Amino acid sequence: MIEAKKPAIVIFGLNLSDGLRTFVQAGHDLGVEVVLIHEPFSGDLTSAGGLAELYRRRQAMVDAAVEVASLDVIRALATVQTLAQRYEIRGVYAGGERYVEVTAGVAAVYDLPGPGLRAASISRNKLMQRVLCERGGLPVPAFAVINSAEQGHTFMAGRGPVVAKPCTRWGSAGVRRLDSPADLDRYLADHATEQHGCTLLLEEYLPGIEVSVECLVLDGTAMVTSITHKGKGTEPYFVETLQVVPAELADHQRAAYQELAWRVIELTGMKTGILHLEAIEESQTSRVYPVEWAVREPGHAIMDLVDWRFNGRATPYLVATHLGRTAPQPPVENPDRIAVTAFIELPPGVIVEVRQDRDPEAIPGVVEFDFFAAAGDRITVARDNWSTSGGYSVFADDLADLRRILDDLDEAFAVLIRGEGGGQEWIRVSRQVRAEVLDERSRTVERT
Repeated sequence: MIEAKKPAIVIFGLNLSDGLRTFVQAGHDLGVEVVLIHEPFSGDLTSAGGLAELYRRRQAMVDAAVEVASLDVIRALATVQTLAQRYEIRGVYAGGERYVEVTAGVAAVYDLPGPGLRAASISRNKLMQRVLCERGGLPVPAFAVINSAEQGHTFMAGRGPVVAKPCTRWGSAGVRRLDSPADLDRYLADHATEQHGCTLLLEEYLPGIEVSVECLVLDGTAMVTSITHKGKGTEPYFVETLQVVPAELADHQRAAYQELAWRVIELTGMKTGILHLEAIEESQTSRVYPVEWAVREPGHAIMDLVDWRFNGRATPYLVATHLGRTAPQPPVENPDRIAVTAFIELPPGVIVEVRQDRDPEAIPGVVEFDFFAAAGDRITVARDNWSTSGGYSVFADDLADLRRILDDLDEAFAVLIRGEGGGQEWIRVSRQVRAEVLDERSRTVERT
């Protein structure tokens, strides 16, 4: 007797900060198993500590996991062929930025829904995005591709600050504000080893408030659009330390961001999936610029935030589109709900004590609280998304509920820091959420 194949959706690559748990549940509700093809954990297991454990926990969320040494399109296809002996492959999904083109290639071969190879390729290259926007009539800051300090100095002559960006990196890695040619020289010296021939993009610095626009796209049409407020760490770095759904915007701002996202979908020829567009309203002209975009689920649990705002129906809708199902009615926003992801960025200094009086994840509304630092650790300014001290998400029914949850969190958890001047203070991990969402500016919490 021939055993019937199980229907499945295959995820390529493992991301530590996407909405995997919610995705798996949505897949099960739609009658498919979720299979993960992933690479080994890339960090040092001893020094990575909590990140390595988080990687293992996320592997355990799926129905089956297959590890491959390196996940390129050849290995991906070979592994899918093997899986196809046991599974009926109904859909494929990119589990991270590095796997967008691999996933699109498999989707093309198997004739499965996805953003398409053109959209996937453009999304992986910042220079291609800028040239496309320029040719398509979208606003683009002045930019140049450089391969030497001399080329950089030429571009910077007569300009204000610029931003340096490796063309094919992600997660804020290598992104830096440069105020002078001397800053550029130091940047190139600091990054000489890790560049590995990676072309560097310099572009004019745009002051303003950045958001991200998430669009669930079906056959080239944005069926669902959500806008996320983004909090940033200390410049010259551009580390995302806060995401809030929804972003507080005026109607004309919301319309401008939506129109920009829809234009990007059109220019790239994107077919089906999720567009994650980062955009900024320049503070002097109020003009909206695209910063960059990706045709995959955003990190920092943003999709979970969107799903909460849409009453738990956004992720099932996204999974259904990747399975080629007859599209259900697009979900509708809940006007009261608010969701937050905060990355814990402590002030520079040394951790004296970590005090936990209660498991933060036992607090109703707190989701996946992680703290990776310990007493004795020296804290410096975060340079990328992987060098913060931890993170958590909060799902609240409204602003009053958000304040209640943060109060409970601060009672449960705090960190004593000895600052660079020698003074000590207790830091509450909710401080950025309070400052940017609740407009509460206090940074410390009294502890006895």
